[in-house]
Amino acid sequence: MTTTYTLQDGGKITATCAADFVTKLRESSRFDSQCTDQEYMYHFADRFHDQTGNVIRADSPEHFLEDLKLYKYLNIE
Repeated sequence: MTTTYTLQDGGKITATCAADFVTKLRESSRFDSQCTDQEYMYHFADRFHDQTGNVIRADSPEHFLEDLKLYKYLNIE
């Protein structure tokens, strides 16, 4: 099953699972596209915390995606 996510900046990502979402988000990144997915989640979580004060879990793609939904970084279509 594929899901389409609309990001805060208006971008869209269609992914089959949380890990696929993280990979596609990383590949589209201006900052960390050359990192591993795990490194990307850590860097993203740090930036997100600095900008919003909210903590994004980066221990798994599933937690990462759940927290992005929780803090309204993305919406599911």
